[in-house]
Amino acid sequence: MSLGERLRRAREAKELSLDELALRARISKTYLWELEKDAAKKPSAKLLLQIAAVLSVTIADLLGLPTVQVADDQVELPASLLAFRDRMTQLGTPLSDQDLRDLATTRFRGGQPQTVDEWHRLYLALASTSSQSPTQ
Repeated sequence: MSLGERLRRAREAKELSLDELALRARISKTYLWELEKDAAKKPSAKLLLQIAAVLSVTIADLLGLPTVQVADDQVELPASLLAFRDRMTQLGTPLSDQDLRDLATTRFRGGQPQTVDEWHRLYLALASTSSQSPTQ
């Protein structure tokens, strides 16, 4: 099945029109229509992430890639992440348990942020790719 077919099926499963999805994903309706019709289109990862977020699916789902489900085990929170959590609470934007879990399980080249400022930059980067409006 092509990206366009998976995209159309996911959109229809959410009962969204092309107009509604385009508006929510902040892309043009014409480009969205072309994605659904043209198997040769190669959208950027950013654009796929915007669409996937609106449809509540993953990019892997849209691309038809295999995925695995990770168990909901307890996750250890580094001291610097706990300090970042406290900073966000003081800023009036407390982190949810899911935010903390997502941050604590994020690895880049095998490592994690080591300081509160590094956690903040990571959080802002991740939030900027989703529909959240993070406090800077």
